[in-house]
Amino acid sequence: MKKFFSGKWGSFFILLIQTVVLVSVTVLCVVPVSCKVSEEGILFVGGDYVSPVLENVCVLDEKTVEMYFSERVNLKSFVVSERIPEVSDSSEHSETLELSPSIKAAAGEYGKIAADFSVSEDGCVITYSALENYEIGKDYEIFGTVEDKAGNSLTFCVPFTGFNSHLPKLVMTEVQNKYKKYKEDAYRCEFVELLALTSGNLSGLELVSAVDGESKKYVFPPLTVEAGEVFIVHLRSAGSGCVTEDEDLNESTAPHSGKNVRDLWADNSKARLSDNSDIIVIRNSVDGSLLDAFMYAVEGAPEWEKNLLAMAIQVADSGIYEDISVSEVELNTGLGSVAQKSFCREDAKELQTRALAGEFSEDMAEYPVKRLPENWMVKNVSPGTL
Repeated sequence: MKKFFSGKWGSFFILLIQTVVLVSVTVLCVVPVSCKVSEEGILFVGGDYVSPVLENVCVLDEKTVEMYFSERVNLKSFVVSERIPEVSDSSEHSETLELSPSIKAAAGEYGKIAADFSVSEDGCVITYSALENYEIGKDYEIFGTVEDKAGNSLTFCVPFTGFNSHLPKLVMTEVQNKYKKYKEDAYRCEFVELLALTSGNLSGLELVSAVDGESKKYVFPPLTVEAGEVFIVHLRSAGSGCVTEDEDLNESTAPHSGKNVRDLWADNSKARLSDNSDIIVIRNSVDGSLLDAFMYAVEGAPEWEKNLLAMAIQVADSGIYEDISVSEVELNTGLGSVAQKSFCREDAKELQTRALAGEFSEDMAEYPVKRLPENWMVKNVSPGTL
């Protein structure tokens, strides 16, 4: 035998044995297996070591939140609690055995909410039902652990916002897409003026520009507006006097602040809205529906650029614009390089008069309001004055 392994055939078999061993070790490293000890030795068996995936979270109404998982799961534990500013979102972790502030908040030590749960027939959807309504616009979170049939677990902490069932009907009445230094420590910045056709709460609404994109959208605060009310969203805070107003509607003193109307200032100091062509929408973040839209383009532009086309199609689907071709939207002419002129809605005053008279309702059939070519004109900037 010794003589056999010393020859060329012996070298071949030694090399073959080494190859088989290396391949076996490699396979054992990459293939998910487990092992158990039997009387005969170690027996390798296959296993599932992939945790369930939380695929989606949906706030259904004032009391209900649903979670969708990638496979059947069992809910081992959960707690619903309020999100406490600077506690729930704290990245600070204790160096002792104590729970960190964020985990304590998620575990219900602060503001625990009474809630029940149910699981769908296929085991992939868990529904959490609070015993009392969540507060509109208030931040909450669900902390819990689920397991799949193989015992793989997933621990999650999911934030959500109290459902808003009382959204107002809104239209944009003035758009300023220019930015210019006015004087020392004072700037004329981009803004959008809005009119509330019905009363409601702004929570869950967002103002999005196709050019700016999702990461730069403005999210409305949980603020109640009345039918006929005019308010202004300033998309850039620059210089002094940029104050978001609560009770005193003349507290904001920066240029383009509205007189006796509410001014809301974005926490942003960078450019917003395109100087050339753009699409602006007011959107319901819950279902993606559009409340209003405004599109403008430079004269002579042949078609929408790729980053604008998708939103133009959404606007067409909403029915606000019947024709979304670049040649049919508002032309970006006559504005000049200084922010002294803006796009103004010609029928804004008429809409406000009707809103104050209560002519619009929450289920109004003529909403979103269709854009007519004669609706918009370029005029002297007049924030807060329809």
